[in-house]
Amino acid sequence: MTKNETKNSGELMLYGTISQYSWWDDEVTPQQFADDLGALGDIDELTVRVNSGGGDVFAGLAIHNMIKRHKATVTAHVDGLAASIASIIIMAADKIVMPRGSMIMIHNPWSSVWGGEASDFRQAADVLDKIRDALIEVYQGRTSLDTEELKTLMDAETWMTATEAVEKGFADETDAAVPVSASMSGGKMAVFNGLKIDFSRFQNAPKLQQAPVVPVAAAVPTPAPKPIKGDEILNLAELKEKHPDLFAAAVAEGVQNERSRITELNALAGAPGAADIVAKAITDGKTAAQAAVEIVQASMQRLSTEAAARAADSHSSNAAVVPAEGPTPQVSAEAAAQAEADAIVAEMKKLRGGK
Repeated sequence: MTKNETKNSGELMLYGTISQYSWWDDEVTPQQFADDLGALGDIDELTVRVNSGGGDVFAGLAIHNMIKRHKATVTAHVDGLAASIASIIIMAADKIVMPRGSMIMIHNPWSSVWGGEASDFRQAADVLDKIRDALIEVYQGRTSLDTEELKTLMDAETWMTATEAVEKGFADETDAAVPVSASMSGGKMAVFNGLKIDFSRFQNAPKLQQAPVVPVAAAVPTPAPKPIKGDEILNLAELKEKHPDLFAAAVAEGVQNERSRITELNALAGAPGAADIVAKAITDGKTAAQAAVEIVQASMQRLSTEAAARAADSHSSNAAVVPAEGPTPQVSAEAAAQAEADAIVAEMKKLRGGK
């Protein structure tokens, strides 16, 4: 975040995954964006620089709406990739600039459904269709494409270069002065201007050139010390036989670490819908932090589906004409999801001594 007092302007950088919560301190969250935007004060011009492979739909929509409501003239620069919900964020800008080598990707929203009956899967599909329609409305506000054209592009997971994005109306101009570096760094990991983005979750990712391998000068080999006769250890069996104390200490440490991992995971099992996730995490060797992310994502999906179902029931029963005395289903779902996430984070901090 930077501010230019002379020009009364500011700049924000949205680099990384878009998320409702910051688990590893490298995600872009609505709360952090709101704090940074507020810290800039009453500015007239705002530059938003984006390099992201996407993330949480509702987190991205929240950031989009904050940009849209701001009184400043907003210019968005795609510093590498604006994929998935990141492409929705930049649509809120008054002007979108894409350097040569940058890309935009649009596709259909997707989510995971953790078990349930056929009706649960149908409801989840209906929710995804409604989210897709909401995203299409945002794209239509910027482009001249009709609904069917946008559906076709989203169905195909369409990747656009800077020139193609301008031609279709997803961007306003290209910038040849500052080209973007894009390459593959082994397997499915892409690198856009230094930011690593996992391409394995995309169906139609472009083929980027492989990053050059920088040769490393061969080090002069250092002769290994000769083992003292009678003290050479070839395997665990010999370690146990020749150094039983060392072997026992290593085993005890491993057992303690595994017990701590399972204890932390079991502490999360009480959250709604978390039991199956925790059981699988224990089997797969995952940490409590990894399981917590999955629990929160599943919780938000479940609550959003339930809220959409209640809203549909309310509409079909004409309950909408009766003044509401409490929070709307969407507000209730968001509040419940926040409460569950806060509880999970608090439990993890308690297990780690409040850190």
